[in-house]
Amino acid sequence: MNHILRAVAKRRSFVNSGAAFCLLALLISAALIPDVSIAGKQDLMVARTIVNLRQKPALNSQVVWILSPEKVFKVGELENGWYPVFPAAALSDAAPVGYVSRKVVEEAPADADVVDWGDIRYVGADVKFHTMRTDHSPVAGRLEKGDQIKVGFLRDGWYGIFPVDQDVVLESDALGYVRAGLVDLDLPDAKIRYAVRKTSVIEKPAASSKQVGYLYPGHRAQVGKEQGGMYALYRIDTKVKKDTPVWGYAWGPFLAPYPRALEKEKLSGMIKREKEKARKEAEKALEMEKRAEALAVMDQALEEASGKEIPTREMYSYAVLNVRSEPNVDSLIVAKLEKGEKILAGPAKGKWFPVFEPGKPAQSYKEAIGYVYGAYIKAEAPKVEKKEKTRKKRAASGPDQVPIKITSTKMTFSENENQVTFSGDVKVVRLDVTLTSDFLTAYLRAGGDSLKDTENKIKKIVAKGNVDVVMKNRKGKCDKLTFMVDDSIILLEGNARLEDGKNVVQGNIIKFYLKDSRSEVIGGGKPVEAIFYTPKDVSP
Repeated sequence: MNHILRAVAKRRSFVNSGAAFCLLALLISAALIPDVSIAGKQDLMVARTIVNLRQKPALNSQVVWILSPEKVFKVGELENGWYPVFPAAALSDAAPVGYVSRKVVEEAPADADVVDWGDIRYVGADVKFHTMRTDHSPVAGRLEKGDQIKVGFLRDGWYGIFPVDQDVVLESDALGYVRAGLVDLDLPDAKIRYAVRKTSVIEKPAASSKQVGYLYPGHRAQVGKEQGGMYALYRIDTKVKKDTPVWGYAWGPFLAPYPRALEKEKLSGMIKREKEKARKEAEKALEMEKRAEALAVMDQALEEASGKEIPTREMYSYAVLNVRSEPNVDSLIVAKLEKGEKILAGPAKGKWFPVFEPGKPAQSYKEAIGYVYGAYIKAEAPKVEKKEKTRKKRAASGPDQVPIKITSTKMTFSENENQVTFSGDVKVVRLDVTLTSDFLTAYLRAGGDSLKDTENKIKKIVAKGNVDVVMKNRKGKCDKLTFMVDDSIILLEGNARLEDGKNVVQGNIIKFYLKDSRSEVIGGGKPVEAIFYTPKDVSP
């Protein structure tokens, strides 16, 4: 309705400036209507049931309107069994709307409602309407796609058009005229239809069936196949299947096909709204998850800042269990637990427990060896059957049986190159060796077909950028560090420097043997420099 009112408002200047012409056009239009008037008998009548109003007094004449039962209209003199029909408020010189058989009408009761001569239409595309029932008459205005209007007084293939929020009483109230074919859609297979006027919904497809509700003007419904002039109705928001219950039935003449262009737009809008709703829900869930993580980090930081030890307790593995670098199944496996193995576990993070090194106070979650899934650990040790032989402990990782834990802000796994690249705050922990750098590449042995296969396959680690390494009481710095896992050798290259307490050695390359706890220094064009401190009371 807002659209049609806007359209009328846009036309206001045109209509005002051509008021005299439009009045003349209406007079000419009236002059072209057949010369039948209300003069003489003027009875107020109602239809007994749904009745066709025909253009001429003959059964083979075109139907120009359908009268709802018990609505008041005026008739003229009866002729050959037919009454000319007029609006109840028509003047004595008005032209008939159409003709109705005397067999289907009766005198109107005093409390009957007057016929609304307008039916709702949805406009499926932009169209023009004219001042007269001809394309040669001036354009009175435009209707936009999606507008609702009322149409009535069909003659010569043209409707009068009226505002949707007003009862149509007289043709002289028309805003203009539009071709019927532009608003009456021929879509016999349309699955979406709307009520052109207030329409009763009945329980079964029979005129005598009880009423179960109404479909109001402009309201849409899904329809099934037509049965005896009636359509089965389904609610517009229901997905119709074979076993979907029918809401009710309504007369087909009062249900017009909903324009497919508008149907697609509505469907597109519904899909868009559903996607937007899902997106907002996902964003909200992610926000809640981030908030929970942030609160957990804050709690953890406050706990660590307080200097208090993280409370731990002894627990036991009830299965062969992976220890992972982070509390999720997608993180790297850094160790394995045998069934019955005792661990030192901290407070649970969701369904995961941090595991700490036995015999040491847990001051920070950064000291955790990794995380295990809580469903497989308990405070009581599992019972061991007497016949069960003691099994060897499984290897945790590569040939030297020692897990390596690597953390960073970003990780990239290349299956083709058989390597994992870490960047941003990289940290490597292996027993008493801790390494930090900007970038690090872990080279894997052949045979792994996914990231989950890496726990036993690291053969070499290369770190670059701000490289620092701590090995028990030794500290090292260099531009590039290479760790050969199988040989347990660390190679420091480029401005290499190794401190052991106050003692310092530096050179171009420092080669450190972890198993033997010894080092070799190569100058590489520069002299090797070593500084050793001895007690003051010892002579050289």
